[in-house]
Amino acid sequence: TKQQSNHLNVAITLALFVGPIIYLSQKQKRLAEERRKYREERDAERAFLSALVKDNSSQPLRPPLPEIVRRVLSRCCLSYLSTVDMESNSSHLSLMRFTYLPEEETIVMSTNVKTKKFEMLEKQSGVALLVHDFAEERAKGGEDGSAPPLTGEYSITLNGTCSVVKDVVSAEKYRDAHLKNNPDYPQFIVGKDIAMLRVDVVSARICNINDKVVKWNVASGTS
Repeated sequence: TKQQSNHLNVAITLALFVGPIIYLSQKQKRLAEERRKYREERDAERAFLSALVKDNSSQPLRPPLPEIVRRVLSRCCLSYLSTVDMESNSSHLSLMRFTYLPEEETIVMSTNVKTKKFEMLEKQSGVALLVHDFAEERAKGGEDGSAPPLTGEYSITLNGTCSVVKDVVSAEKYRDAHLKNNPDYPQFIVGKDIAMLRVDVVSARICNINDKVVKWNVASGTS
């Protein structure tokens, strides 16, 4: 009947009007909850670092890596790799995409073998990495951009040993993990001339936005 048709039209109109409102409301609630958890995590990080700075007896930190370092490594992808050019008595700096593997407490990267960086890494093992969570790079999250932006709270200098992964099985395992973490950069990860690198951290200096510094070292009793 005409009356039933009118009722159906009204119902459809209401659904089309109310549906998006409900969706947006639910999305806002979800984002608010994500931001709340994010703020809580950051507050816990600040409290942890502040307590360590006040209590010098707690330094240096002992393995495993401090939670702050683990979190920053997990939510960032870019670092600055420093090596030493012994022949010219100078240093060499490279911008690198990296992947942190928490289950192994190690960092993996990739590089073309036809580079100065690779030549130097074949002659030395000691490297330094600078990682920060400044806002130029967004935290990993969904495609809708729901992840909170990095806040620029921490700058972390890591020292460690870097080795070229020769074992084929290990290299491909690391390559797969690195590509999954950096899907937009296969040109730097996959190829016959691309070698996989593994960095094992032995010490770290953690500095926050207020210039509070905490040291960590894998060697017990060393600052």
